[in-house]
Amino acid sequence: MARIMYYMAHDPISNTEGVITEYDQDTIKSAADSGIVFIAVDSDGARSIVSAEEVKEPESKDSNFVIVQPQYVDDRMKAAISVFDALGSAVFPSADAETQSANGVRKAARAITPEAAFESALEALKKIVFGGDDE
Repeated sequence: MARIMYYMAHDPISNTEGVITEYDQDTIKSAADSGIVFIAVDSDGARSIVSAEEVKEPESKDSNFVIVQPQYVDDRMKAAISVFDALGSAVFPSADAETQSANGVRKAARAITPEAAFESALEALKKIVFGGDDE
């Protein structure tokens, strides 16, 4: 049998939901009195509406959750940082000699004009974000 993993609070007026992290019964009752609907989400992913009285902190039977960041997020962040590195080289050329980023954009900015370095880094970022990647 599926077990409840977490509860959500749904506000039908604003059509928004949030995961419940505070299980104080007075707070939950007050929310229910103001029209909040509570939803239990079980281990199979099924959702069902429950009463405020049924909302209790679920027992944790699994080990701690590990949040994994997809690789493409790292790639996009590196590209965004490259744009700012190149912009920094253009705006603050004296700092360029003192600092280098891990991806070598500042080194590249010294070899080409700051404007070209910025345009190149921005193009790379645009390619990742808008260039047809399905991620």
